[in-house]
Amino acid sequence: MKNTKNKKYIVALLAFLAVAGIALSAFFGLQGSKNDTSSASNQPSSSQQVTSSSAYQVSEEEKAALKEQFDGLKGINPDTIAYVYAPGTNLDEPVVYNGDNTTYLSKLFDGSGEDPYMGTVFMDMDNKTDFSDKLTWLFGHARGSKVPDSRMFNDVNFYDDQAFFDAHPYVVVRTPEKVHYYQAAFMIIVHESTAFYRTSFDSDQQFEEQLTAVREGAVAKNDNIEIKASDNYLVLSTCREDDVTIRANLYLREIPESELGDFLAEHKDELNYVPTR
Repeated sequence: MKNTKNKKYIVALLAFLAVAGIALSAFFGLQGSKNDTSSASNQPSSSQQVTSSSAYQVSEEEKAALKEQFDGLKGINPDTIAYVYAPGTNLDEPVVYNGDNTTYLSKLFDGSGEDPYMGTVFMDMDNKTDFSDKLTWLFGHARGSKVPDSRMFNDVNFYDDQAFFDAHPYVVVRTPEKVHYYQAAFMIIVHESTAFYRTSFDSDQQFEEQLTAVREGAVAKNDNIEIKASDNYLVLSTCREDDVTIRANLYLREIPESELGDFLAEHKDELNYVPTR
């Protein structure tokens, strides 16, 4: 059973590589011979084209590609809700959600067993699985020297170095419905009991005040990012190997749909998926 699941996992990852190429081709009009011969009904309408003056709309081709990817991943683990990767790093993981914050601290993605140093990247139980909250939290072990395979969120810790932070500014989250693009904003080191840990806010002002406080305490940051109540953020949270009560929290600003046209046109070559498995 374990070998069968591993084979399915590899197939899903290979499909993901193909899907990533298809998705980026759809974004930028880089159509291959297959698209040249497809019927007009399968082509994105003019309203679906990426422009700097209108919000990006997911094409039918991209929807089909995402469905193919997540049919494979959900066949391995039905709790799968997303896939996260950071170009140029070893952060390259499926994301699950099951309504609690304990199961996947040790449970392996393919269901083959449990390992307290491995587990699976999971979304906070209080978040919405469509990544629509003001702050969406993903948790994963840093692994580090405890195990030979240190992918997962180990590289999140490296963002405490401004040079690494600047060199790896983007994170991509694929879901069955759409692709979310994020830009590294702030990296903060805090105690596990931090008051910054929350998923909702009573007002826009409260949200902005917290982000301002995070920025002020950050060990690395992007000074060009303006804090706005209209933005959504993703937080990648992991532990520090030298002290398990300390957390490294990487805050990432989601690129809103109104900015996606310009963003993708400028950064398409920096968003490519390169498998690390």
